[in-house]
Amino acid sequence: MTDEILSRIKKLRRYLVKNELDSALITDLKNVFYYSGYTGTSAYLVIGLDFLYLMTDFRYITQAKEQCPHYEIIDIRQNDIKKLCANLEMTGFENLSISYNFYIKFKSVFKNLVCMNGAILEFRAKKSAAEIKNIKKAVDIADKAFTHILKFAKEGMTEIEVANEIDFFMKKNGASGNSFDTICASGKRGALPHGFPTSKKLENGDLVVLDYGCVYNGYCSDITRTFAVGDVTGEAKKVYDTVLKAQKEAEDFLSAGKKCADAHILAAKIIDESYCGYFGHALGHGVGLDIHEQPTLAPKNESVLCAGNIVTVEPGIYIPSFCGVRIEDMVCIKRDGIEILTKSDKDLKVI
Repeated sequence: MTDEILSRIKKLRRYLVKNELDSALITDLKNVFYYSGYTGTSAYLVIGLDFLYLMTDFRYITQAKEQCPHYEIIDIRQNDIKKLCANLEMTGFENLSISYNFYIKFKSVFKNLVCMNGAILEFRAKKSAAEIKNIKKAVDIADKAFTHILKFAKEGMTEIEVANEIDFFMKKNGASGNSFDTICASGKRGALPHGFPTSKKLENGDLVVLDYGCVYNGYCSDITRTFAVGDVTGEAKKVYDTVLKAQKEAEDFLSAGKKCADAHILAAKIIDESYCGYFGHALGHGVGLDIHEQPTLAPKNESVLCAGNIVTVEPGIYIPSFCGVRIEDMVCIKRDGIEILTKSDKDLKVI
């Protein structure tokens, strides 16, 4: 177990003491990984003030012992879990990830379950140097995929063909998988913010929105770029330039201590001057083990950014029956500004 994981456990235990809890039940697999390094698909943790249990079944016992040497590995089919946890009086649980059926199941095991209200997600919002390194690698793979697709994509190719090539390229270059299903939407379909790829062919004059990302060592990337098929001028080019301006000014604004809502409001104001009503989602969101994490750059989020947050900055304009444009970077919040992790050129590229 790395020193970083031990540090996370210590921080969680301080939270437990402060909130008069004697244990935490960790059920979300991303959080299981965060606190143990375990990468299997079935397990939960019980973290006490002086013990660490990883509960799983026969299929994963050997793997868990190899990955989590500081945990006592419990085979849930061979042990009485209720008896094992009988001395626990107050156990915090993850209300955001547990189903009602599992809640009822755990109610029969633990004396008292107390909602932790997303505290662990708040801990995860501030990334360590090691986490940032993994995220940078995931972003680098996605950046290279954009460079590749500009050479690969051609007029007459389908959206599905383009998306499949992106997916293949990322996995070929070190990704363990996609961080979400790749979006490719061309021409009028670009006005669908989540326009998943279809058999529509790329046509001359289309703007093509690509939104994709990959996973590296458990950490996600998220990038959106919009390119053109043939020269794009007039209103479509104005839409692109407006989105790019909104993004640049929002990124120039961001730093530790700034309100999340203020960044969104700034970008939305720029877009609304020419395209009021055509930017309908939040400016950005946190990225880490999950593709959507805290904090969110949303218009009603009054929370303040801190150094170590990694967020997307992704303004967009979506005009039905015409086109859509979104440009998305991932940035790391610093005390005096940001580090833009996404390196792909944002001048409108033409294939």
